[in-house]
Amino acid sequence: MRFNPRRPAIKQEQGGLEFNHYSAREIFRRMWPLLKVYRLQMFISVVLVSLVGLAVAVIPLFTKYVIDVAVPKRSFRIVLTAMLLFVISQFARMGFWYLAQRMVFIIKEKIIFKLRSDGLQHMQELSFSFHNRYPSGLLYDRFFGTAISNVGEFIHLAFQSLAVDISGLIFSLWFCIYLSPPMTLVIIIASLCYIWVGNKISPRIYAKTLIYIKQGNKTTQYIMDKLRGIKTIQAFAIEPTIQNEFGSRVWTQQLKFMIATLERMKLGFISEGMGYLLTAVIFIGGAYSIFKWDMKIGTLVAFIGYQGQLIGTVSGLLAMYSVFMAARAGFDQIFTILDIKSDIRSIPGTVMPREIKGCIELKQVSFSYDVRPVIKNMNLTVPPGQNVALVGRSGGGKTTLANLLMRFYDPKEGRILLDGSDIRNLPVREYRKLFGIVMQDSYLFDDTIAANLRYAKPGATDEELKQVLTKAYAVDFVNQFPEGLNHRVGEAGGQLSGGQRQRLAIARCMLMNPSFLILDEATAALDTESELYIQQALEELFKGRTSFVIAHRLSTVRDADRILVIDDGEIVEDGTFDALLQQKKLFYHLYTLSTVSREAARNMLVV
Repeated sequence: MRFNPRRPAIKQEQGGLEFNHYSAREIFRRMWPLLKVYRLQMFISVVLVSLVGLAVAVIPLFTKYVIDVAVPKRSFRIVLTAMLLFVISQFARMGFWYLAQRMVFIIKEKIIFKLRSDGLQHMQELSFSFHNRYPSGLLYDRFFGTAISNVGEFIHLAFQSLAVDISGLIFSLWFCIYLSPPMTLVIIIASLCYIWVGNKISPRIYAKTLIYIKQGNKTTQYIMDKLRGIKTIQAFAIEPTIQNEFGSRVWTQQLKFMIATLERMKLGFISEGMGYLLTAVIFIGGAYSIFKWDMKIGTLVAFIGYQGQLIGTVSGLLAMYSVFMAARAGFDQIFTILDIKSDIRSIPGTVMPREIKGCIELKQVSFSYDVRPVIKNMNLTVPPGQNVALVGRSGGGKTTLANLLMRFYDPKEGRILLDGSDIRNLPVREYRKLFGIVMQDSYLFDDTIAANLRYAKPGATDEELKQVLTKAYAVDFVNQFPEGLNHRVGEAGGQLSGGQRQRLAIARCMLMNPSFLILDEATAALDTESELYIQQALEELFKGRTSFVIAHRLSTVRDADRILVIDDGEIVEDGTFDALLQQKKLFYHLYTLSTVSREAARNMLVV
């Protein structure tokens, strides 16, 4: 399945995802590679759980033996012997149960870890087209949250309760047939009625569960969106509005959950009622057998015990079906996302050139996010080592051009060449490693300053980190933290100011020592003094490297080798700072707006 931003491989519904549905056979086929690694442990656990089922099945026989043998003989020794064997069998059952539970728990956690690992790896490979369309909160909840939890619960119950129920059912039926075939037939008929009822109700449970899960995912997405915007909420004092909106949205989700739960409760009530009817039938049939056929009282008591076990087993299997329905919805979500193929992929067998000179060319490049073109038939050649500034009105295509150069997206038409080679014919990860980038909204991970810097160079020493921090004029504020380099920056760098985050991002870029630089408003969040220092550091960093600097403050690109004025997806001007001013076109207009008084600028806009 290939993801296309214009035609999603999975349907979009009210900002969410509509997932594919997989059959039980397909789910097993997809899971078997994960399960077969632990087939020996699974076999041992099934054997242990089967022994547990046997130990449970023999419990009514001890009662029968005491009533039919010990009581008529009034032999306390027989009672003690029977109870000793009972205690030994049940303590053995407890031991087997613990070992099986422990083994199944470890298997389940390893499988869940592998699914999470595969999911994270796959999502990292999906393109910006996918991630821009579907928010991280939605993806987390649908893959790592509800879906993984439901799958984990099913794996645990499948190897644990299911094996006990099946083995207990087999052994109990065998003992029942041994004791009284006619009464066993009654239990079998009742069990088939249970299965029939479950078969009628369970599909409705599955349907209601799917609706609840979809609504729950939307609720999670809504809550995460509001938590991210808490500063805006408090700034506009709209807490009551958000709270009222929350109530109406979440209550809808609660209703879906209640409907799904009530369907499961309905199945439980019907099963319980049928159990009472069966108990009454067993009592009547047993009493008749005692009166007419001299059946022993202990046999009737044993049958009542087996009847309870068998009905409990069938009820457990029906409940297991409900768990499978929830897990199946989880499998649908997991496998649908794993089946999505990124539209930005490396061609197998491609390698990077031995030598990178650094010439970038765009030939007839066009690109659009949806229908409206953002880059239009663009042609450009940037020789090695040139410092290129990208300026123009907001929304003109500057950042999109940088994204195309980084191959976050591929052109819809045309080619981008590196030293004459189409970048689509180069391995994606190795190609991106050529670039150092400081984005307009530089992201810092919820980790220490040192860890964030070492993402650019994992083996960097503390001394190397301090050197780049010094060059980026960040070492002073880092040293003010008691932990220094080990200070945690918080979620998205929230413990730091905007200028501090940007300087750390610049230091991280310096640590990479890249062949190309892309700076997207890299100094916008800095004060004037820090900006001057950073400009000096960047001048040193620019030497010998091809660089692209996106800027709105045109005074910051005065020293650029070349300025490209981009407007409405096209390069409308190309030249040096002074040459563009002399042309008195769009660049001159924008520069004049930034230098004259505010009143004069307003008059220019009116004109």
